[in-house]
Amino acid sequence: MAPDTEVWKQVFQELIQEVKPWHRWTLTPDKGLLPNVLKPGWMQYQQWAFARFQCSSCSRSWASAQVQVLFHMHWSEEKARGQVKMRVFAQRCKKCSQPLFEVPEFTQENISRILNNLVFRILKKCYREGFKSMEEIPMIKEISLEGPHDSDNCEACLQGFCARRGLGPAMSLPTSWIPRANTTCQVEREVEICPSSEHFCSYTPRNHTNISISCCFLLVIVVVVVIVVKTVGALKT
Repeated sequence: MAPDTEVWKQVFQELIQEVKPWHRWTLTPDKGLLPNVLKPGWMQYQQWAFARFQCSSCSRSWASAQVQVLFHMHWSEEKARGQVKMRVFAQRCKKCSQPLFEVPEFTQENISRILNNLVFRILKKCYREGFKSMEEIPMIKEISLEGPHDSDNCEACLQGFCARRGLGPAMSLPTSWIPRANTTCQVEREVEICPSSEHFCSYTPRNHTNISISCCFLLVIVVVVVIVVKTVGALKT
């Protein structure tokens, strides 16, 4: 979890106490937490959120909209006590030769949204409360991101738990993160923060659609010419 662990704990306590003031819940970080690897009686909740990273070696910064936040929950009705274990998967710098995995930095607003969604899920799974159709509160993306996810430097992907790659037992992504039809490589574009200014440096993948159309058109012309030549030759004989 990020260095602001106390912020997560404080916000969680404020939210859970609003709905269950007589029950005791705790939130603790657990770096060994894995998706769908649950102890008996525990339940799971996953979210994909927007966050920023900074390399501790070269100070390079980047943003990602696919930061996996994993929760395992356990509720004891007899003791009126609940536990939540949390893990935030890290990412590493793609430009350093031996980069370290860096923890993400979330805005206060997105921390509140993530934990609000967690409390909704606790009410639904642990207390059988809430509406079945209750939707998640979407994360705030400070900048527009598109393009391929950097799976080679994503901790969740490397461990086989990143849903974008379709590997491992990871759950499916929320609808809001699924790319629209007829789009190519527009899941996430890494945006780097230029060290010399406050502007963003970005890379947009090339679009090969026009090249493909031109090739198809030329192929059709060649086929038509061949047919015409064969037809004229047949008529002369």
